[in-house]
Amino acid sequence: MPKAKSKKIEVARGAEVQSKVRMKVFTHEPCSEHPDFGWFRYWYETEFDRPTVTDWIEKKGSPGDDPKFGRAARVEVLLPASAPADYTSIEFLTRRFDETLPPFEKHALVQAKILLDDDEAWHIGYERVRSFARSHFAHRFVVILIAHIPGTVGLKGQGNHIHCAVLSRTININGFGSACTALCSDRGYEAAVAAWQEHKDNWDVTA
Repeated sequence: MPKAKSKKIEVARGAEVQSKVRMKVFTHEPCSEHPDFGWFRYWYETEFDRPTVTDWIEKKGSPGDDPKFGRAARVEVLLPASAPADYTSIEFLTRRFDETLPPFEKHALVQAKILLDDDEAWHIGYERVRSFARSHFAHRFVVILIAHIPGTVGLKGQGNHIHCAVLSRTININGFGSACTALCSDRGYEAAVAAWQEHKDNWDVTA
């Protein structure tokens, strides 16, 4: 499989907060082999004054300034079966992630950005992505799905797409565990790309 073009960029904590400390991100852009799939791996360079995962998720859920039209079309949390019920609240789970992340831990989250087919109703594409995220990630990790559908509110953008954010740490009945180095590496990317392609080939919208 041809390798996607990779590059390092910096992501600011948020437009409203200018921080000297930034979260780093390593990007695998979509390529000819999988033009609908991008992969982003976020980590911290420093132990102190970190931008929070809570802020990152909130910004993705509300990317614009307008209180009605600046919000994601849909935001949903997927959890493993053993995760405590309290973690169904996105505000609670991201806050607990930030509060309990050890200072020495660098990994924050990974994100698959999946572009939807413009000739297909977006809710069908959303269900396809949701099914993939449930089967590939959500048996061990917290997954936060964020649907950006700019055309439905008359906006121009990068087309309909789903952000599939996967927090770096495993979760079970006792809450968050350690970060998964395999997920937050090229191995995690390669496994996700292969699983997405297989899922697309086999997923049945009527099932």
